Amino acid sequence: MVDELAEQQALAASLAARVRREEPASAWGGPAAPAGWWEFIEGALENLGRRDALLAEFRRGARRALQASRITVFVRAGTVFRTEGADGAESGFGADDPLVDFFETRPAVVDGSEMAIDADPLAGLAVRNRLALWGARLLVPVHDNGRLLALLVVGVRDDGAPPDTGDRERAVQLARWLRLALARCLAHERLAAAADKATLAEKYLPGSVILGPTEAVPRQLPVLVRELIGQARRNRAVFRESPRPGQPWRAAAGIVAETGGVWAWWDDATMEVRDAEQVERQRRREVLRDLALTLSHELGNALVSLTTLRQAKAERMPPPYLMETIKADVGQLETLNANLAVMQGLHEAEAEAVDIRELAQEVGRALGLRVEAGAEPVVLLANRMLLDFALRAILRTLGENRAELGLKDLSLRVRSTGAGADLTALLSIKGRLLELEGILPEPEEGAVPNQGRLGVFLAKEILRLHHGEIHAGPGLEGTEILLSLRKL
Repeated sequence: MVDELAEQQALAASLAARVRREEPASAWGGPAAPAGWWEFIEGALENLGRRDALLAEFRRGARRALQASRITVFVRAGTVFRTEGADGAESGFGADDPLVDFFETRPAVVDGSEMAIDADPLAGLAVRNRLALWGARLLVPVHDNGRLLALLVVGVRDDGAPPDTGDRERAVQLARWLRLALARCLAHERLAAAADKATLAEKYLPGSVILGPTEAVPRQLPVLVRELIGQARRNRAVFRESPRPGQPWRAAAGIVAETGGVWAWWDDATMEVRDAEQVERQRRREVLRDLALTLSHELGNALVSLTTLRQAKAERMPPPYLMETIKADVGQLETLNANLAVMQGLHEAEAEAVDIRELAQEVGRALGLRVEAGAEPVVLLANRMLLDFALRAILRTLGENRAELGLKDLSLRVRSTGAGADLTALLSIKGRLLELEGILPEPEEGAVPNQGRLGVFLAKEILRLHHGEIHAGPGLEGTEILLSLRKL
C-alpha cells in the first residue's frame, strides 16, 4: 500500500514538473500570454519607423515567446548581413557566404540538435560551424521572394531543454512577422526621408502645386500664379512669366495630361531682378560716361578753329588756310549732328530680313572696296539702316586713320556660321595699317580716355544691339578687324 502511494506521488510530481516545464513553451498561449503579447505589439508599433528600435523590441518579444536566453538577428544590408544592437558580440557575414546559399535553397528552420543536416558538405560544414560559433540551437531564415532577408539565431532555452516542435513553429511565425515588419519599416523610412526632403525643398526650392480638374486654387498662392493657372485651364496650354522690374516672380502653369488637372510652379526672383537693375544702371552710367568723353573729343577738335575766328578782330579777315580749317570743322559738326540723329532713333529700330552679303556688296561698291562673299545669302533679322550706318562709319574711320592710303587696298569678307536661331554673320576687314580709333589700340590702365569718334561709338552700340561684337587681332596681312552679327 505504501509502495503504491509512493509510486502515485512520484508520478504526480513528474507530471507537475512536466507541466511546469511545458507551460513556458506556450508562453503566448497560457493564462499570462495576453499581457506579454499586447506589450510586444505596443512596442513594435511605437518603433515601426526605426529599424534598430524595432529589432530590439523584436528580440525582447522573441526571447519571451521562445523562452530563449538570447536572440540575435542578422539583417541584410547591401552585400553583408550585420547585427543592429545585438545582445552578443557576433560578427556579420557576407552575402556570398555558403550559409546564405544554403538557406536560400533550403528555406527551413535548422535545429542544432539534429545530428544530420540535409545539405552539400560545404554548406553543411558552414551551418555546423556557425551553430558552434554562435552557441545556437535554432537558425531561422527570413525570406522575401526566395531571397534571404534576415537570419534569426536562437540561443539555449532558459530551462536547458532542447527546442521542440512548438518552438520551431513559433520561430517560423516570428520570422514571418519580422519580414512584414521590416517591409513596413522600410516603407516608413522612405516616407520619413521623403518628408525630410520635401521640408528642405519647401524651404530652399521653388514652390509648386498640382491641382485636380475641379479643385479650387489656394488663395495663399501669388496673384500671378493664380492668373497663370486660370489661363492654363481656359486655354489648355502652358503659360510662363519671367521676372522683370515690377514683377519679381518666375512662374509657369500647364495641364496635367493624366488627370486633366493643372500644375504650377513659381520662384521669387526679387534679388535677381534687383541685381539685374543694378547691372543695367551701371552699364548705362558707363555708356553715358563714354558718350560724354566722345562728344567732348569731337566738339573740342571742331571748335578750335571756330574759337580762333571768334577771337579775331572784326575788321580783319581770317587767312585762307584758317578758312579751309573752318570749313573742315563745320563739316565735322554737320557729321556730328547727323550721328546724333542716328543715336536718337536707336530705340525705334525694327527688325526685318536683311541679306548681309548683299548689304556688304552695296557698301563696298559705294566706298570702292573689294568684297569677298559666298554664293549663299546670309539672311538675318536686323535693321538695314543701322547696319549700313555702322559698317560705313567703321570703314570711313579706318580710312581716315590711314592718312593718304585711305580705303585703298582694303577688303571686306563675308562669312556665316551656325544655322537657324544661332546663325551668325562674320564680316572681316583686312589690309595694312588698320587702326580703328576707340577700338585699337586697347585702352591702358591709367591712360587718358580716348573714345574716338561718335560714329565708332554708335557703330559699337549698333553691333551690341544686334547681339554682336567687334574684335581686332593679327591676320595674314597685319591687323584684322572682325565684326559679328546675330539678330536684332
